Amino acid sequence: MKKAFLITFFIFLVSCGGSSSNSNNPTNTNLNDLTTYIIPLYSYPVGQYQSEWEKLYNLNTLKRVYVIINTSNGPGDTADDKYLDAINKIKAKGFYIIGYVYTNYGDRNLEDVKNDIDKWLSLYGADKIDGFFIDEVSTDVQKFNYYKDVYTFANLKGKLVILNPGTNVDLKFFNISDKIVVFESDETNFEAFQYNNYSSINSDRVCSIVLSTSANKLSFVKDKMLKNNSSCGYITDKADNWQSGDSAYFYLSPYLN
Repeated sequence: MKKAFLITFFIFLVSCGGSSSNSNNPTNTNLNDLTTYIIPLYSYPVGQYQSEWEKLYNLNTLKRVYVIINTSNGPGDTADDKYLDAINKIKAKGFYIIGYVYTNYGDRNLEDVKNDIDKWLSLYGADKIDGFFIDEVSTDVQKFNYYKDVYTFANLKGKLVILNPGTNVDLKFFNISDKIVVFESDETNFEAFQYNNYSSINSDRVCSIVLSTSANKLSFVKDKMLKNNSSCGYITDKADNWQSGDSAYFYLSPYLN
């Protein structure tokens, strides 16, 4: 997801769910539905978009759900009580909490990235934060060691790592992540998108985020994801007009079940 520039009361959250695994487990050959939700919900938990969060609190699903919290383009400098309350409600449902960390496509100072990881744990609790959503990931193999260092740092703390390049990556990146978002854009771009061959990767480690999806395109999008071994995903009808202050990620998708 694009890095969010936080305005007071416009704070970002993302979500998705699952358990840690580095191994290339056998692919699921008979997928008929998503196994894991990664839910971008980038509004503040109270106020204008509180009803969207209430929908998340009331979501009943057998799927794994990862909720990626972004309080201030990262953890911020102080804990926000409203997010602490939201985290507790989400954790009570058995969903996973993931802290947002941006990397500026491998150009951000590595120590600053590690500091954000530590701040998430200190501000919101190592027992509450299950892992990290590493955003703005470069697909350049020259940056591989940068992301390997990030993964090792988080992994040694017993935490998950989700990489978000938002497009195809070399398979070697799955060796330094638990999940990777290999597509993030609207449905029109998704129609033309060609997945790499991810058949050797467990399907719930291959994630897709598809925006601007009308109800009559939902089956097509889901089928294409599953046929390409991506059972981790998020599909919404909203367009991402974040530049005008109305992001798709301010709302919960109506397609969750």
